[in-house]
Amino acid sequence: MMRAGAKFMAAGTRVKVNNPGAVPQTSVWDDDGQRTSTSVKKRLQQLFFKGDRRISAQIVYVGSESERERLRRKNQIKVEIRDAAGSCIVITAGTGDVRAA
Repeated sequence: MMRAGAKFMAAGTRVKVNNPGAVPQTSVWDDDGQRTSTSVKKRLQQLFFKGDRRISAQIVYVGSESERERLRRKNQIKVEIRDAAGSCIVITAGTGDVRAA
């Protein structure tokens, strides 16, 4: 969940990047036990932040209260990125970097 200005966006909300550009240094992907290769993770992350239309993204619910609080303090959220082929990763993104689709 996140609060962007006066707008509330819950888990499951589809999002897009606000200003397409380079990947922010604060954006990292979660460890998925090497189910997805590093090159695919980098490609998905770059395509999302470039605003590619073939990539779908949605906000992910964070179950751990301590991790939720840590993300809230840093003004970050977890976003699941998926491409048409089915490759999927979860990254952190700044609350100002995304908007509802």
